[in-house]
Amino acid sequence: MQNTTLEPRTKILMMLIAGCLVILLDSPIALLACFIGSLTLIALSRPTWRQIGLLCIFLFFTTWGLIYSQAIFYNEFPRTTLFTLVPPEFPIIGKMTGGIRVYREGLFHGIVQSLRFNTTLGIGCFIIWTTQPRDMLLALAQLRVPATLAFMVTTALHFIPVIANEASAVFRSQRLRGFRYLRANLFATCRGVINSFRPILAGNIRHATHLSESVESRGFSPETATQRTSLRTLKMGIWDYSLLGVLATCLIGIVSLKLIYFCYANGIYYASWLRHVYTFTREVL
Repeated sequence: MQNTTLEPRTKILMMLIAGCLVILLDSPIALLACFIGSLTLIALSRPTWRQIGLLCIFLFFTTWGLIYSQAIFYNEFPRTTLFTLVPPEFPIIGKMTGGIRVYREGLFHGIVQSLRFNTTLGIGCFIIWTTQPRDMLLALAQLRVPATLAFMVTTALHFIPVIANEASAVFRSQRLRGFRYLRANLFATCRGVINSFRPILAGNIRHATHLSESVESRGFSPETATQRTSLRTLKMGIWDYSLLGVLATCLIGIVSLKLIYFCYANGIYYASWLRHVYTFTREVL
């Protein structure tokens, strides 16, 4: 269902501001607030059950992968070992790696990184699910994005549902032929997955070829793309300006507080009347 409240340019700028915020923020509480905000946007767009299922799958695998990898490969000190997966005396792997352990600080760091990634992932899904590719192209053009880059972005967005439909058709065909992906024989499973990727890749190459021929037949050229006009125009409303104003204010405020705390932490400048600011920045941001 299309979102009629926010204009495409607002969504793009919101994505850029959110990307800056998740980089600047270090507190899990602040990052969790950003993540909840991205989920709120998706909820307000009234997603379908299929979109909710896809989002849950994306969030599960990204969160699990980041937390698990950071917990094992965390190399900062101090670090506390929760349990050992592979002892150092284990043949070959243990001797080569010195033992594989799960660290408590790594789990915490993985949670923080997953909140950063999932916030941008949620906003990205919101933009893709609520914006038509033609509106995205028009918005990028009005934001003075180079025509070639804008065309690449909208083409990538257009290919996401195409790839999903192609993969769904291939997997359905494999199941009708009696193939099961979850099997005890790992080699047979891997061989079946690889065989499934081949028709998906071939179908995408075919679609890309047709798209390139269509673009050439319509006279698209990077040199003349800036001279193209459109019958449709985008106009921001009060909600767009209000949301961008709030986000811009938050970004400027957080950058200012981070700079003040940086000067304090590095002995560049200290003021006693800013003690509460230092405490707030360290504990909340």
